Amino acid sequence: MISKENYELARPFLIYQSKERGLEFRDSRNDWDTFIGWKKRGRSILYGSEGFRVDMVVPFLIDKIKKNKRVGFVTRNKILFNRKQTF
Repeated sequence: MISKENYELARPFLIYQSKERGLEFRDSRNDWDTFIGWKKRGRSILYGSEGFRVDMVVPFLIDKIKKNKRVGFVTRNKILFNRKQTF
């Protein structure tokens, strides 16, 4: 499941893309996740389903070589799928 902050950032994009496609999806954070997220939940994406492209903030380790636990954040383009696109 995506974080609450990322969901709030992605929500306007999800609503806009849903309206453009003529789809009515439920508007809940639990109903959206990435491909890998749905796999971890034990669900699969329906063949031919088109994901929704959104920008999300993701963490990364700054100093992997020095083994410091400093964490940075960067914005990445991710693809989300709705629960109705899974089985």
